[in-house]
Amino acid sequence: YIGSSTPILSCSLELATAPGSMAASAAASPPEAADPAATQLPNPAHWRTVCLLEVVSIQWIPLCPWTRTQQVTSSGSGFIISQNRIMTNAHVVANAIDIRVRPHGSARRFAGKVRTYGPDVDLAVVEIEESVAEDFWDSLGDLQPVELADSLPALQETVRALGFPTGGRTICVTEGVVSRVDSIELTPPADTTLVIQIDAAINPGNSGGPVFDARGFITGVAFCKDVRSTTDNIGYVIPAQVVRTFLDRVERSGASQGYTLSPSVPYRWHKLENQSLRAAHKVPEGVSGVLLTSVAPAVKPALRESDVLTKIDGRSVSDDGQISLRGSELIQHRYLLRNKGIGQQTVFTVFRDGQQVECPAVELTDLPPICPRWPDVDYLPEYVILGALALVPLAQGHHWYKECPSELKATIDRWNKRWPGNRDGREQLVLLVTVFAHELTFGYSRGWRVVESFNGTPITDLRHVRDLWLETQEKVRETQKALKAQAPPEGETPLKSKRRREHLGVFVRLGLQNDDDIVLDAETAMEAEPEVLKTHAIERQSYIKGDPK
Repeated sequence: YIGSSTPILSCSLELATAPGSMAASAAASPPEAADPAATQLPNPAHWRTVCLLEVVSIQWIPLCPWTRTQQVTSSGSGFIISQNRIMTNAHVVANAIDIRVRPHGSARRFAGKVRTYGPDVDLAVVEIEESVAEDFWDSLGDLQPVELADSLPALQETVRALGFPTGGRTICVTEGVVSRVDSIELTPPADTTLVIQIDAAINPGNSGGPVFDARGFITGVAFCKDVRSTTDNIGYVIPAQVVRTFLDRVERSGASQGYTLSPSVPYRWHKLENQSLRAAHKVPEGVSGVLLTSVAPAVKPALRESDVLTKIDGRSVSDDGQISLRGSELIQHRYLLRNKGIGQQTVFTVFRDGQQVECPAVELTDLPPICPRWPDVDYLPEYVILGALALVPLAQGHHWYKECPSELKATIDRWNKRWPGNRDGREQLVLLVTVFAHELTFGYSRGWRVVESFNGTPITDLRHVRDLWLETQEKVRETQKALKAQAPPEGETPLKSKRRREHLGVFVRLGLQNDDDIVLDAETAMEAEPEVLKTHAIERQSYIKGDPK
């Protein structure tokens, strides 16, 4: 799938599903199609809420986080909602350093900034810069913000997508119908998410624009389309209920705390369609659900491995993991958990030890994987230069580089399956990403390896590596000082004395995963470091979260 901002962006975004209140509305019967006579088309007043967003972005490079990419210009759409906010997609304003907002019908572009960025749901809130905010809102007069629909649209209901797609600079309106309401699996690190599929044209530049239902309410936000050669007219919309949940999380998180990511599904499961599997776990006929194969420590007071999950908040789970969405429509149960709001409780019912058990209520939270997902959201441009080696935290984004070996991809996948609290004390995986050309590293060419130990000490994160390296440097200085204070042995020639002082016997040994160790003379590495920083225009030896900028 591709995102539909301009230029085309990869839609590797994690999205949330509908809000907690959606459970009731989704369970209800599907709404009847609107009476054509009562249909309210998006009128010019609605059009005026739609804005063109022109964005200049720049991002740091995961392979060399001490530097940045060249700035890139792109555009997308947005629309005005309550409290003087503009809603758009997160991928439209990702890494933005300059945002210009032009409402429909205006020739002036106003400076804007990102107020809230939610990559887990591919939504963001933009606000107008204070210096021009008064002019912006005065230019719109008595314009009323659009309202979000309070339920999912019916299948075959007419919808209209508004925005500023490629092909022109004026507003564009396309019409289609709701083809399905489903959950789709996006490119990692995005998760399975609830979406509305429509056949109205969604093109690059439509991202973040509103999609109106037949009654003139916002049914969702356009965000991507399927561009595979085997498909046609498949566009996806983030439902209005997901938008409501996002806005609620924004308000509950508070400005000081920042946006709180959507909760994770706290277990892994297997379908219970196979009769042998059911018999092995003594699941009788008449009991439907899914087998829990792994449970996060955060919810173990409620759930256990080998439980059969039969209900979530009283809603039955089928043997293939689906629940009833509304009427005869089914959908994967993950959306019930992913769209939980802050403070909302979840009640699981399981089949355990031959009986149905209602578990204690739990509040679900985000369970970040050990390999972080989104730059500047759950990880920063951290790095350490050790002599002529560059070390960085291993992130999911490294998976997509062609240089990434299959063994490292398998490591990312394997470690991401381990829950927080079950990672052998590790906070990060450290990646040796670059071996700089230097006499110090001559003969070594084993980049893209996970570093497991430093002089035999298992490492927990990048900060731990830096601390061990600083301790080693101090040891070198102490050894140098001790040698200078020593009188040379009787009869030692000046040449032998010089050689003795050149080799202190202090080394750095990096233990690599599935490879031989890298061994460096510590004193030589200290001497090489300034040369490497200067050669590669690296401003500082390291940066780790919490360091002064």
